Amino acid sequence: MSGKAKTYAFIFVVFAIVDALTTWFGVRMGFTEANAAIAERLEDSVLFFGSYAFFTALGVAVIALSIKLEKLNPAFKLVAIGMVVLKAIPAVNNVLLLAGISRPSVFLTTVEPLLKLASG
Repeated sequence: MSGKAKTYAFIFVVFAIVDALTTWFGVRMGFTEANAAIAERLEDSVLFFGSYAFFTALGVAVIALSIKLEKLNPAFKLVAIGMVVLKAIPAVNNVLLLAGISRPSVFLTTVEPLLKLASG
């Protein structure tokens, strides 16, 4: 894996760990998991963290492949960036919710900047 791929993969893994831990502790603190598939896995810690590990490994593989394919077309780098951003959104959202920041504030700090970025 190239240095660039390692950097994206590392950031992705950090966000995945933050997402998993904040989801786990958030549910234990009384928050409700909106995703039914994840909520079902929360009953068994091995199943929950195992599935997170599997999908994190899959994400790292996609990042490594996209950086490798960047040699063919520079647009493939956007896949790696997109993977990191898509993993960062729930992680940041969970951290803000656990910190006691209101839902409208969470929307403004996670979704609004992405909408501005996408619109130009």
